[in-house]
Amino acid sequence: MNEETTQPLTAFEQRVLNEFAGIRQEIAKINSRLDRLESKSDIIESRLSRVEDKVDISNVRLTKLEDKVDARLRETRPIWEGVLLKLTEIEKALKAIQIQMRQLAFDSVDLRGRVSQLEQNELERERTPAV
Repeated sequence: MNEETTQPLTAFEQRVLNEFAGIRQEIAKINSRLDRLESKSDIIESRLSRVEDKVDISNVRLTKLEDKVDARLRETRPIWEGVLLKLTEIEKALKAIQIQMRQLAFDSVDLRGRVSQLEQNELERERTPAV
């Protein structure tokens, strides 16, 4: 074996080793920050997954609710169609009654006029002396 003694490092070599040590420290800091980011990313992913699960559950519940509403609409649609048909018939009947009421009012006014005319003619006959 060679028993040579280690020679002291030159200033340049010492500076290079110090720079490598500094780079190692910076890499260690960067790795530490990356580990924290990965941890936060995992937490965010977990929370997002829970939100997605809740959204999925909400969508299922909303779909069930929509199905119930559609079923109820199918059940009540014939009822409402019948009600609308009857309302249309009632409107037609009311229009016919309205026309009849107008005619009745017209006839009533005409009848009053005739009665008044007859009463006036009767009064004039009573006033005129018989020949």
